[in-house]
Amino acid sequence: MKSRIRILCIVIGVLLLTTSLVAQKETFAPANDVSFRISTDRNSYTAGEEIIVKYRVTNTSNIPLYAPREWEATCPAGPHVWAWFEDGSGQHFVPGYAGSCSSNPRTISERMRKEAVLLKPGEHLDGTLRLDTKLFGGLKPGAYRIEAALSGWTEEKFSDAERSELARMGSPFLRGEVPDSVRIKLTQ
Repeated sequence: MKSRIRILCIVIGVLLLTTSLVAQKETFAPANDVSFRISTDRNSYTAGEEIIVKYRVTNTSNIPLYAPREWEATCPAGPHVWAWFEDGSGQHFVPGYAGSCSSNPRTISERMRKEAVLLKPGEHLDGTLRLDTKLFGGLKPGAYRIEAALSGWTEEKFSDAERSELARMGSPFLRGEVPDSVRIKLTQ
């Protein structure tokens, strides 16, 4: 009986180790391996005032992973972190963006040096976004929700050679999207 229990413990240990090693070899990690939180300094602003939205990306997994910085290093560039307003009726007010195509990285490794940050378990990345309430002809006074999303990478957007190069970087890259929101009020 004791030998069967030992064998069972060894088998379970090998399975856990194998699962852990396979997870570490993945090129992309799911979005739920990080937490994404936004905040503002106040919950009330004057209509027409610019609002600074702070965000924090924290690695909640047990392995190091690459999280995106604010912008893609592609041409045209797109945001990895973006925020917008939602009014009480559910209407969204999403600002536009523009990116520069100068000095784009040539290899996927060069691109990721600009676009990604390696976060060990428990480490975080902090940043800010600016939201202008004067957009859309000026948001009216009232209750709003600032919604934001952290968007990781999409495997399908990379060629086989690029995915192979990403895998050689040693840690997985975040895929998927993580949303958060905060309520604010605009006054006159």
